Formats: sequence, C-alpha cells, structure tokens
Amino acid sequence: MKSQDRQKLKKNFMKFGFVFTACWFSAVTLRAGVVSLTGPEIIKLRSVAASSTDAAQWARLTEETADDVLTKTPHPVENIQSAGKLKGRAEKIRTEKALDDFRDLKNLEWAYALTWQNNYLQKAEDYVLAWAKTCRPPENPIDATNLETLIETYDLTRPQMNPSDQQVVDNWLKSVIDTLFASEDPSKNNYRNNWQAHRLKIISMAAFVLGDTATEQRALGELKTLMAVNLNADGTTFDFSERDALHYHVYDLEPLIRTAILYQRGQNLDLYHWTTDKGASMVHCVAFLIPYADKEKTHPEWVHTTVQFDIQRGQNHEKGYTAGENFDPQRAQKCLELAQFFEPDLKDLVGTLAENPTSAYPSFQILINEVARPEIIPQKPPS
Repeated sequence: MKSQDRQKLKKNFMKFGFVFTACWFSAVTLRAGVVSLTGPEIIKLRSVAASSTDAAQWARLTEETADDVLTKTPHPVENIQSAGKLKGRAEKIRTEKALDDFRDLKNLEWAYALTWQNNYLQKAEDYVLAWAKTCRPPENPIDATNLETLIETYDLTRPQMNPSDQQVVDNWLKSVIDTLFASEDPSKNNYRNNWQAHRLKIISMAAFVLGDTATEQRALGELKTLMAVNLNADGTTFDFSERDALHYHVYDLEPLIRTAILYQRGQNLDLYHWTTDKGASMVHCVAFLIPYADKEKTHPEWVHTTVQFDIQRGQNHEKGYTAGENFDPQRAQKCLELAQFFEPDLKDLVGTLAENPTSAYPSFQILINEVARPEIIPQKPPS
C-alpha cells in the first residue's frame, strides 16, 4: 500500500472513530428497520469501519462516491419501462438513464449510515421524495424490482423525515403494494417463475418498512407457495428449465434470497433452509450453482430456451444472450453475496469472483452481511 493511501486510511480511522463516539447517542435512538440496518447494527458497522482496514476502504469509497452525488439532482421517470424491452429501445434507454439515480442513492444511504452526516441524509430524502412524487407504481414486477434500493434507503431515513414527507412516501409504498398484488395472473406461467419472486420481494420490503404485518403474512404465504412450484429437489429452478440458462436461475434466486434475509431479520424465520414437500430449498439451489461459479462446470446458455424473448435478445446481439455461450461465473456474484448471509463460508468464493480474494470483506455486501447476521440462524422450517 502506498504511503499516501496509508495516510488516507489513518485519517478515515480517526474520522470514523470520532463519529462512532460522538454519534453513539444518535445511533442508539435511530429506529431504522430490518430492511436496512437497525440502530445497534449501524453502531456495529461504524465500529468495524473504524477498526478494520478492509472495511475502512469500503467506507472511504462509499463516502467519496456519495460526495460526488451531493451536487447532482434526481431524474425520476413517470414509468419504469425495462421489462420485455430490447436493448436500444428509446423507452429502455430512458429508464436505464433514470435508474442511475438508484446507484447514487445507495451510496448516499450507506454514507449516511457510516457518518451520520446530515448532507447525505438530506440528499437521500430528496431522491426518495422525487421518485415517490413522480414514479407510477409499476404493474410489472420486473420493472418494480428496481425500486429495491429506494425502499431500503427509505427504511433507513424514514425515522428522520418530517411527517408530511413521510406520509407522501408511505402512501406511495402502499400503492406499490396494491398495484403488485393486483398484477398477479395465476393463468400465466409467471406465477411460478422469477416474475413472482421479484413481485414478492418488493411487496415484502414495502410491508416491513410500513410495519404492515398483514401484508407480511400474506406475502409469506405466497412465497412458500412459489417455492413449492419453483424450486426442484435436484437444485434447479423452474426458470432454469424454462430458459435453459443459469442466468435466470440466478435472477430467480436473488430476489428469493433477499426476501429470505428480510424474513429472517424481521420474523426470525429461516426460509433459506426451509424444505418444500418435494425436498427442494434455496440452499440446494445455491449448491447447484456453485460448481458453475467456481468454474468446475460450464453451461451453454439459452440452447433450449422456450421463451421467444431470449431468442430475440440474442438476435439483437445483446451481451450474454448468445445461444450456446457459456455462463459467465461472475454473473453468480450477487446471488452468492446474498447467500453468504446464511452461509458464511461462501465468502472465499465471492472473493474470487470479486477479484478481491485476500480481503476480509471482498464486497460491500459481505460487510453488511457480517454486521446484520445474527449469531445463530435457526435452521428450522417456518410455521
């Protein structure tokens, strides 16, 4: 490490150590929920950032990136339009540009958690409010899944928001829930694939932020129904068999595992290890993925897909959609980062995929996992 980098890290240690001490009372009184981090977990995050060189590097990068956002303005769109759209379509280009806001918002969220600085809070609130006032609740869950960062950030900042602004966002979240509940059509196959997984993720996140226990339980029931028809005992998913692509196996598991983390934190239920009547579980589906992630196996993608849109994307020369092209192991990184919450030993594989194998925290998600994970995760079926 270069000497100037050592000096910057030393300054960060001092900075975070000061923030940790000076803001102890503020963090204790914070009432953020399980969608983001609770008050004690934020204290732990700051403590780790003050004591670990690897964690301090993530903290420094997050704050530096968030600083660049402070001079920006949000660019919400009325309609998120990404589902079923080929790359290059005007509405998809417009949506992708607007969704850059959520990358900015994520840095604001965590910079605020790490430093408790009001400028990050205010800018994050500006972004959340701008989207809540502009964006229509998406009917398609593949569009709605993009709201994950916004909901997570709102969970963190909601206790500090003034009541009138809070009511605006709360009402918008309720309309997101209502719109997604109304979108289900059991006559279509999407009730058993990633479409449903993303739908239930956003519904559950919104419900936990709002403290809507009735919606939490309704979504939980639908989630267990989905797992029964989506997950197979051999570790495959319905999406894998339908699309003949690990790309969609991963895209299906990501929202399922994110939702499992939420119910573990919010209701102490271990959905990740829960086994369906036919012997299927998320943990088995992650185990199926691992040999492809660590390059022990390869899989030619899309060869036998039954979905016309997959073929169209290949014909449109979109990266990663060429029939017969082997699955890219790095495509598994996000999924395995989430799974590492339940399986800490996956950290080494994540480190390899992230090209950061020697770090105690090879990705920022691993750092959050370590802070948010309970000492013991109960491995029993939810009632």
